[in-house]
Amino acid sequence: MPDADPTWVYTVLACEQTDPHDTCPEWRRTSEHPDGAAEEAFERARAFDHSRVLRHPEGYPMHKSLAYEHRAGGGPCASCADGCGPCADTPAGPLFLCPRCLDILDRELRYALIALGLPDPGQQITRTTAR
Repeated sequence: MPDADPTWVYTVLACEQTDPHDTCPEWRRTSEHPDGAAEEAFERARAFDHSRVLRHPEGYPMHKSLAYEHRAGGGPCASCADGCGPCADTPAGPLFLCPRCLDILDRELRYALIALGLPDPGQQITRTTAR
């Protein structure tokens, strides 16, 4: 019997803190979305000042991974730590990247693929807030 692709469940969590903060010790579960409704979960997450979308295979809630994070105004850049930017889909998962670091990462990924002899894929990194 062939392996079937997992059915994903997307859970939206909202940060309970309203003051500026660096860590988020308390998250409130606001909604859960079935497979195929990831965009709906991301849209729901953008309604909060700070939120995350976790996903897990159906029937395995202990295997959660971060699928998306939203912070109003963007979050601290994961690369340079000086800038601020929106969450971006990267090969390392969702990361906040300032525009400068996002462009550098995208360019370097394109160069690496071309160096492997693959065709130029064009822009690869997307800002998830633009979805």
